[in-house]
Amino acid sequence: MKHIFILISVFAALFVFDDINIQWEDEVTGDFSFSKKQSMKCEAWCYEFAGCTEIFAKRLSKDSIVCYTLPNETTHSTLHFYIVKDKICQPRIELNSITGTKKNYSSNKGKMKIDKKLFQKKIVKADFEMQFHHDENPSKSMFWKGKIFAKIK
Repeated sequence: MKHIFILISVFAALFVFDDINIQWEDEVTGDFSFSKKQSMKCEAWCYEFAGCTEIFAKRLSKDSIVCYTLPNETTHSTLHFYIVKDKICQPRIELNSITGTKKNYSSNKGKMKIDKKLFQKKIVKADFEMQFHHDENPSKSMFWKGKIFAKIK
């Protein structure tokens, strides 16, 4: 598993990512009623995106967790990032287009609040907002924002 993390880190270093400092909160408030049926409630503007209700969080090592969404029949853009100590690292949108094009869009701005108490109990409860750089239409903001409630596996 460590080798996979190192390989991903080296590959991702080819892209420019702006890490995001985590805002640790004693309690992240808001409407998390969705968490009874799904792990994510979000909205986004990115290519080939029609919605997403699930995010996965997997521990890679003592200090690192990978978080990611999966594509489905109508959504071909997925969100990926790492939680490493007090930072969100390598946040990106990965597009695996129906046209055969594969492209990564790196985050250039963002914020994330994570519930510290639940994180210690192996749950990511977060409120986030990220913006991403894209050359195709720079005047239109590419973003992904929402809430997460996911058990860390």
